[in-house]
Amino acid sequence: MVLSDLLEPGRIRCRLGVQSKKRTLQTLAELLGESLRADSAESVGNAPDAAQDDGADDSEAATRKVRKSLKNDARSEDAPETLSDMQILDALISRERLGSTGLGHGVGLPHSRMSSIQRPIAAFVTLESGVDYESADGEPVDLVLGLLVPEDCNDEHLKILAQLARRFSDSSLRDSLRSFTDPERLYQHLASLEPAAH
Repeated sequence: MVLSDLLEPGRIRCRLGVQSKKRTLQTLAELLGESLRADSAESVGNAPDAAQDDGADDSEAATRKVRKSLKNDARSEDAPETLSDMQILDALISRERLGSTGLGHGVGLPHSRMSSIQRPIAAFVTLESGVDYESADGEPVDLVLGLLVPEDCNDEHLKILAQLARRFSDSSLRDSLRSFTDPERLYQHLASLEPAAH
């Protein structure tokens, strides 16, 4: 797995001046929520329309217009529920209450399974200075990847978490991530990495 498969530049922020774990989780929830809502709106907008008007008479064109309108109404009813930032934040905080997701060495990996998402998705932030994350090693956390996976993907969820933990155990990767100030360049760096070993 390549980290960039879970990310995109719009869900990355570099060297934020955030001062607390809760505010860090809020930032991740906002990035994830904004991206999920944009994806949902795009999928509705890109759904196939009725056949194009090819010179048919006005009554046929009017019929197609009504069908298209009905189809759009049906799409909006069938569209997956879009998550609010607060729902995502609540899910991440609920998981943290079970035990800190701090991996050690300044890395946090908050995560949750959610029923209304279709594929694994992540957001990533680096912090100007680390925050208290209640990690086992006691180190402040300044690299935080928030992960959401579909509710029914328990095995995939565990595999992704294991691969991320392995990936972030690499001190040279952690150091390189801390050096970036531009989300696009950080993303390109992640995309250039070899997949994590299984």
